[in-house]
Amino acid sequence: MADFYRGKTVTLVIGTGPGGAYDIHGRLVARHLAQHIPGAPKLVVQNIPGAGSVQAANYLFNIAPQDGTVLGNILNTVPIVQLLGLVKTQFETAKFQWIGNMTEELAVLVVWATTKPQTLEEAKRFDTLMGSTAPGSLGAMLPKVANLVLGTKFRVVAGYNDAVEIDHAMELGEVDGRAGETWYGDKGVYGEWYRAGKIRILLQIGPHKAADLPDVPLLSDLARDGDAKRILELFTSPSIIGKPTVVGPRVPAAQVAALRKAYEETMADPEFRADAERLGVALEPVAGLDLASLIERLAHTPEPLLATLRKAVE
Repeated sequence: MADFYRGKTVTLVIGTGPGGAYDIHGRLVARHLAQHIPGAPKLVVQNIPGAGSVQAANYLFNIAPQDGTVLGNILNTVPIVQLLGLVKTQFETAKFQWIGNMTEELAVLVVWATTKPQTLEEAKRFDTLMGSTAPGSLGAMLPKVANLVLGTKFRVVAGYNDAVEIDHAMELGEVDGRAGETWYGDKGVYGEWYRAGKIRILLQIGPHKAADLPDVPLLSDLARDGDAKRILELFTSPSIIGKPTVVGPRVPAAQVAALRKAYEETMADPEFRADAERLGVALEPVAGLDLASLIERLAHTPEPLLATLRKAVE
């Protein structure tokens, strides 16, 4: 394997534009991954933004060389988008080969402190305006899924350019809240607002509760039956998928194994971990095989359930 990669250039495709969270995570990995790949190839970064990483995923699946020299960091919502057919895609998420994710994430659904619903139970009685960017974004889908499964009365207002605009709209009272933002505890603006009493957190979405939010309900704990459990697993999955790295479906098994091993070694590398600490990037890695197992389960979501979800999130 060292003979294969020695002297080659490996490209890490990032499915968003420069400067955002995915770009920061991707470039952090890129600075350290190559030294753990046998043969220590050169590693360069290429941004291919568009359609919530769908453009990058299409490239990785259909156009990029399938020899292990092109990897990609795609959005954690790509599996949901592909399953629900929210955007026209030219790939099957379950056929990607998953290399790893550097951190599980926890998302929150918040409302401004002066709005009428201050608890999840109250959100079942009062209409609540939730700001989002696009109808297919996690910020738009999560409130609609909560309406379907939990009986809440969230109304989504789409069209904002980014998270900063939505947060400002909450401050101005244009919308009551938003969903899908990552919870960074005391390192994020929501942590500051939460401690200052400016927002209420009605739900947390992830594989487990945050240590500093013990009394906030976890979405996956609220399933009433089997169908609800499948739905909530699907919409909890982005938190587990995190900031994932993948390669195309036809990359040989030997290269996939080498890249997965290199990724795991990178996650344990003291220099990488120190670099992550300097950037304020939390690390809670998920192995590539575990991601592949999760994606396979999601791919077998029954079609009648997907049809119900498509109608709910449209």
